[in-house]
Amino acid sequence: MERLTAEDYYREAFAILGEYGSEAMTIALLCERLDVTKGSFYHHFGSMPRFAAELLAYWEAEHSERLIAISKAQRDPALRITLLTELGAGLPHGPEAAIRAWSRSSPEVAEVIARVDKRRERHVVDAIAALGVDRAHARLLTRMALNLLVGTQQREHPVDVKRLRHMFEELNKLIFLEADPALVAHLMAATGG
Repeated sequence: MERLTAEDYYREAFAILGEYGSEAMTIALLCERLDVTKGSFYHHFGSMPRFAAELLAYWEAEHSERLIAISKAQRDPALRITLLTELGAGLPHGPEAAIRAWSRSSPEVAEVIARVDKRRERHVVDAIAALGVDRAHARLLTRMALNLLVGTQQREHPVDVKRLRHMFEELNKLIFLEADPALVAHLMAATGG
């Protein structure tokens, strides 16, 4: 049997979170789905609280910090906005919704959510401001974008990614109109709309 990595455990935990929520994420179910013994789990992680902390750190690094770095690598501010749309649409929505629900009963999870949301918000504000939108209005537009993301994750199971992307694109039109009306044509060309 191939030896599992910590990332294999995280991926399966995300699948469990997305399907059943945090209440179902147990050592027994995780091991059953990975076809490993509980001893293997304890060898890797020691305890469920340690696993949960490492899982959340992985989520933050992989689905927030890594995506922010990808976005920052795009030098064209207008293309960065359209890239953020794709990155936001491609998030693991089911697991993220479950993590947010979990945060209501766990201060440790709530702390991670707050940190991720703050970091994402700061990055999107910077991206919108790079288009020439004043920072106060960029903050408002960013809140609209993040509330659209989180609201959709909470309301839909599973998230209709095509519809979410379309809503982001409509919001992008407002962002581009605020920055420079000519950018709307740029957006339409970039998205084929």
